[in-house]
Amino acid sequence: MKRKLIFGAVFVVMIVCTILWVRSTITDGGVSTTENDSFDMYTDFPHNISLMGEGIIVEDGLLRYPFRVRQLGGYIYVLDFHGEDNFCHIFDEKDYSHIASFANRGNGPEDVLQAMDMYVVNKDSIWLFDTDKREVTLWGYNEHEKVVVRKKAYRMKEDMILSANCTWYSDSVYYFTDKSGNNRVLKCNKDGIVTERIGSIPSRKPNKRIGNGILAQAWNGYIKCNPLKQIMVVASQLGDVIEIYNLKEGTRHVLYGPQGEPVYEISPNGFAIPSGIMGYSDLEITDRYIYTVFHGRSFKDIIKDPQGTPDGGEYIHIYDLKGNPICRLILDHAIYGIDVDEENGIIWATDVNSEEQIIKYKIPGFWIQTWNP
Repeated sequence: MKRKLIFGAVFVVMIVCTILWVRSTITDGGVSTTENDSFDMYTDFPHNISLMGEGIIVEDGLLRYPFRVRQLGGYIYVLDFHGEDNFCHIFDEKDYSHIASFANRGNGPEDVLQAMDMYVVNKDSIWLFDTDKREVTLWGYNEHEKVVVRKKAYRMKEDMILSANCTWYSDSVYYFTDKSGNNRVLKCNKDGIVTERIGSIPSRKPNKRIGNGILAQAWNGYIKCNPLKQIMVVASQLGDVIEIYNLKEGTRHVLYGPQGEPVYEISPNGFAIPSGIMGYSDLEITDRYIYTVFHGRSFKDIIKDPQGTPDGGEYIHIYDLKGNPICRLILDHAIYGIDVDEENGIIWATDVNSEEQIIKYKIPGFWIQTWNP
C-alpha cells in the first residue's frame, strides 16, 4: 500500500505555496500589547541523544495520513488528516487493535469536513477542531458499546479570520492563531466570539511589500496550551522559531533557533513562496518541558527530490518552560505528530511514510532527570 503521497504528501507546503493576499480587520475583543515580550537566540542544545523506536502496524488500510496522536487511559487516539471515511480512530494500547472510529468525513450536519487537531481530556471529553466548518466539537467514547458519540458543537463566528490551528484550553476557551496577521493569537469562547487578541507576528525582518495576511501565512504556526501551568506555545511551521506565552504573567518569550525566522520570496503576483526550511509540525507541553517535532529540511532539497525526501521531522527539540534548550532527540523515523508520557518515559509518534504508522519511543528515566536544569 502506498503510504507516501505525491510530493511527499507535504500538504502544509501546498497550503503555504497557495497563499493569497488577505486584508481584514477584527473589531471585537480586547487588544493585548507586546510590551512584555522578550527575544533570545540559541545555537545548539547541551545534549544530543539518539533514539530507536518501536514501529507499530495497525489495521491495514485504516490510516492514510496519521497526523496527530494522543495516548490516555489505555487508549491511543489517532487523527488521520486524509481519512477516507473517518478522521479519528481509537486503538487499544495493549495490542494496538482497532476499537472504534469517529468523526465521519462528509457534508452532513454532524459530519466533519476537515479535522485539524484533537485534544483528549479523557474518554468522555475528546475535542476536535473542524477547520472547514469552523467548529469545535466535543465527543465521548462509550466503552460498553464501543462507539464514539458527538455531544456538542460550538461554531466560530463567520467574520473571524481563523487559521487552521487551534488549541483547547478549557470547555469554554480556545486559542487560534490569527490568519489575518493583525494579531498573533485569538482567544475565543464557546459562542465563537473573540474575547482577547494577543501579540503580533514576531518578525524582526519587516517587509513593507506585503500585507499582514501574507505575513501570517508565512508565519503559520502550530499552537498548544498547558492549562495547569498557564503556558501556551506557538511553533513556526517554517523556519525555527518558538513563542512561549506565560498566560498568568502576560508575557511572551520568543526563541529563535539556528535556522532563524521563516524565509520566503514574493512572486510578481503577490504570492509568498517559501524558500527556507520546513520547521515544526507538532508540539507537546508537559508540566516540565516543551517538546517540538522539528524537520529542518530545505525547500530546495524537497523540490529536488520530493519522492525521496521523508515527510516529517527526524528531531524532537526539548526546552524547559522558560525556553532554555535542554536536549535534541535524534530519531530513526521521520515523524509528524507526538504525545509525551513523561511518567512512563514514552513518546508516541506518527509516521506517514511507512506501514509502521505509530512509533513508540522509550526514554530512560535517568535521561529525563539529567535534563532537569
